[in-house]
Amino acid sequence: MVQTSRAALCVALMAFLSVMGANAQTPCQSVVGMQNLNATKLTGVWYESVRAPAANVGCIEIHIESINNDTELAITTWSSSSLSSSYMDQQQSVVLNTTVVNANTGFNVTYNTTNAVTTTYKVVGSDNNYISLCGYTSPDTNTSFGLILTASRSPNATWLQGVVNTTSQVLSNFNSTLAVNVPQMNCYASSASTTLPVLSSVFATIYLFMKFLN
Repeated sequence: MVQTSRAALCVALMAFLSVMGANAQTPCQSVVGMQNLNATKLTGVWYESVRAPAANVGCIEIHIESINNDTELAITTWSSSSLSSSYMDQQQSVVLNTTVVNANTGFNVTYNTTNAVTTTYKVVGSDNNYISLCGYTSPDTNTSFGLILTASRSPNATWLQGVVNTTSQVLSNFNSTLAVNVPQMNCYASSASTTLPVLSSVFATIYLFMKFLN
């Protein structure tokens, strides 16, 4: 009788876990972002180490700064113009409200470039070493994608695969088959680009001050 009860319990538990596993993986449009996110802790220099589906650019470096008493994030992104290029000659920037980023429902990013496409992002997970995100550009689930930013330009492969596996439990089109590693070791930008994040912060502060005066 006891063995029968245990067997029935195991079957029920396996069925429950099967249903939970099937429902856990969803496109980004349906993903619930990271709970209790503190956007100011996302500041720093990040490198895109993994993306799924694969992007059309190889080198991507992102600088995130907290500005205006931690009420906003100034984000500057450098990228190469093609997969074959290691020179990050493309630069984009945007300023986001930290409250909006903290919300687990997603935040919109529209970079300051011609014909920029608005992309909705959600932070799936984060610590001092990585940020895993998903994004989409329309309600069409085919536009859903995932990416992992790392603090290291060349992260440990085993550790990175663990982050991929964790993210794949949430995001339906993000797994070891679809996820593509993005080598960043040979990527470089012009020396002048290192001053751009500081200038972006200064200009953002001046802009807000002028708005206040008006």
